[in-house]
Amino acid sequence: MATATRLSRRLRDAGWDCRLRSFANLRELAGWATSAEPDFARLVAIGGDATLSVAARLAVRSGTPFVPVPNGFGNVFARVFGHPARAREVVELLSTGQIRRVDVGVVGDELFLSHRSYGVLEQIQAEAERGRRQPRSRMLRHLWYYEVAWRLFFTLPVPQLGVEVDGARVSDDAMLVTVANVETYRGFLSLTPSASPIDGLFDVFVVPRTSKLGLGARLLRLVLRAPTRWRGVKLYRGRRVVVTVDGRRDELKTWRRALPLLVPPGSLEALTRRTIEEDAPVERAG
Repeated sequence: MATATRLSRRLRDAGWDCRLRSFANLRELAGWATSAEPDFARLVAIGGDATLSVAARLAVRSGTPFVPVPNGFGNVFARVFGHPARAREVVELLSTGQIRRVDVGVVGDELFLSHRSYGVLEQIQAEAERGRRQPRSRMLRHLWYYEVAWRLFFTLPVPQLGVEVDGARVSDDAMLVTVANVETYRGFLSLTPSASPIDGLFDVFVVPRTSKLGLGARLLRLVLRAPTRWRGVKLYRGRRVVVTVDGRRDELKTWRRALPLLVPPGSLEALTRRTIEEDAPVERAG
């Protein structure tokens, strides 16, 4: 709330007419994003990836330009484009930014801007964020996630995941799956370094069945950016992904150019150059 208060004060000082709304939880935000009739020119949303994904529903259905302000852990989507977190820089972005339409992911009746993970990472993230106990410092939050991962890694049950990409079955017994619209955990654990929110495709990261030690070794190589980091994992690309886990079947689809996004000047060009330079080996499904 402190970030929102500072930003609203700076916006008014700069001559913007702004209104501030806060929500007790994601369900309350989802109700507003689904039913509100926007009478404003920009939708500025402050929060992590989960909050931004829910708020983006309103921007998608109304065509109102969306301005994400990263706050909290994760913020994968906003950081990919270089969206600022400081109030002064957000005010500047509102004057200098460019509106570009970018892709979003859809699963059921939910949108996601960044990614959906299944398996060990999903379980660790849920535990780490339970009760919102994370430290405020970004570095301390990273250490907090490492501590939770170390504590839980060898005790968590490992689900058996089935994966289809554009109708082709690519795995019946994966241990970990991430379906990404943008690069996941940039600078921390980059599973999908060439994922782009402007190509109409997901990047799909899959770890086939192995031991827990084998899974840990694969993730550690990715954290360390070792030359052998892509050994023992698979990367695919597609528009439609189906993941089955514990009797549940999730169908994930790309919604191309659905979100009108206000981005810093030159950010899409920089993103395109960055994804082209990555050497992650993407395989064909089927």
